[in-house]
Amino acid sequence: MTEDRRVKLLLVDDRQENLLALQAILEPLGQNLILAHSGEEALKCVLQHEFACILLDVQMPEMNGFDVAAVLKNDPATMDIPIVILSIVQDRDRGYRLGVDRYLTKPIDTDLLFREVGALIEQKKSHKRVLVVDEDATTVKTLTDVLTSRGYSVMEAKGDDLLARAVAVQPDIIMLNSVSSARSNAVQMLRFEKGMENVLFLVYQ
Repeated sequence: MTEDRRVKLLLVDDRQENLLALQAILEPLGQNLILAHSGEEALKCVLQHEFACILLDVQMPEMNGFDVAAVLKNDPATMDIPIVILSIVQDRDRGYRLGVDRYLTKPIDTDLLFREVGALIEQKKSHKRVLVVDEDATTVKTLTDVLTSRGYSVMEAKGDDLLARAVAVQPDIIMLNSVSSARSNAVQMLRFEKGMENVLFLVYQ
């Protein structure tokens, strides 16, 4: 039997009918779709496969989608996997604080979902630029070493020049050491900058 070399997508929802509907929507992408019925099962799948994108429901028993996203986005081994939240819950701010890449509400706009997942798959194939924002030189060096070893191009910024630096270097990911009110304002402003709409923000402490 030949190995399936198609890009893998992980679909996570506790309801089988939702998974089958999502599978039918995404099949035209021609990718290898793997289904998980819980947050715990999703995390096990991530250990076994390399995914180009994860589509994640929020409302699941025991371990919800936000919890799954938090685990994945705080692990250097999985933080670069694009995550799309699909939910009836209107809580985009929480999702983006966790570092999810897209937050789409149900009922799902099929055309929009198709476009967003396709864009994220292409983005994952590109060489990613990371902007690390931290005043602690030791932390910056540690993160730089880890990220560089995984093929990222890493740049640095201080909190007070976050906005200007981000606009100048156009990173794919911005890593922040907590979000003060000033940095929160900068993050909000960056969302409206041309070319910065799809930047992934990862906040750590």
